[in-house]
Amino acid sequence: MLMGRPGFRQAVARYCEKMIEPAPPGWPVRKLLNQLGRYYAGYMLIRQYYAWAGGSGATPTLSLLQAHSGLSPRQTTTFVATLKAGQLLEVETVAGDRRARVLKPLPRLVREIGRSCLAFVAAYDEVIDGGPALAPPVDARPDILGRMIHLSADRVLETGTVIAPFPTVRAMAGYDCGYPLLVAVMASYYRRRAGLVGPALAYSALAERFQISQSHVGNVFAYLRQAGALERAGSEETVTAVLVAEFEAWCAAEMAHYARLVAPLVASARA
Repeated sequence: MLMGRPGFRQAVARYCEKMIEPAPPGWPVRKLLNQLGRYYAGYMLIRQYYAWAGGSGATPTLSLLQAHSGLSPRQTTTFVATLKAGQLLEVETVAGDRRARVLKPLPRLVREIGRSCLAFVAAYDEVIDGGPALAPPVDARPDILGRMIHLSADRVLETGTVIAPFPTVRAMAGYDCGYPLLVAVMASYYRRRAGLVGPALAYSALAERFQISQSHVGNVFAYLRQAGALERAGSEETVTAVLVAEFEAWCAAEMAHYARLVAPLVASARA
C-alpha cells in the first residue's frame, strides 16, 4: 500500500539523505552502532530497560543482556563498557537491592539506536499526507522512542526480525558501516533520477564520511557487485532494478512496522 502511494520514492530518498548525514563530532558513537550485531545488542538493552521500567520485564542487568544480546558474554561486557566510556549508559542500583546493577540507556543512546526508526516514521508521515504527524512527538521525547523500540524488540522476539526477508540489506548491515554505505549508494541513485548532484561515491569520500578505511569500502562494494546489486552503466556503476525493488520493499516494511507501533504511544502522549 505504501509503495503505491504518490511520494513514496521521494520519502525514501529523503530517508536516505537523513541517514548519511555526517556524524556529529566527538566520540564515534555512530561508527560503533553501525554494525548489526552491536546495533542489535543496543536495541535489546533499550528493550530490557523500558520493559522493566514499565513493569513488564526483569531487572535489566548485564547478565540479562548477555543472555539476549546476540553477542558472546565477553563481547557484551566489552560493548557495555564501551557505552559507559562514551557516556551513553549509566549503571544504577535498585532500591532495596544494592547488588542489582541496572543498565540504563541514556537519551543519546536511545536517539542513536532509534535514528533510523525515527527517520522511517518521518517518511511514513510524508507518504500518509494529511494524517496526524507521528515523528515530531517521537523526536521531542526520547521516552516515546525508547518505548517504541521496546515494542519493536518484543515483536522481533515473537515473530522474527523485519530485516530477515531482505538478504542484501541484511548482509550489508552485517558489515561495519555497511548499511550506511548501502544507503549512500541508494541516495546517489535517487539523486540521479531527480537530476540532482550530491556527495561523491568515491571510496575516499565515503571512507571519510563514515570513518572507515578505503579498503573496507572496496570490500563492501565488491560484495554488492558479487550479489548482482551493482552493474556497469558506461563509465559508472549504478544499482540494479533488483536492489531498488528490495530496498524500497524494506523501507516500506520498516515504515509500516514503526508507524503501527508508535501511533498508540503518540495518541496517549497527546491525550
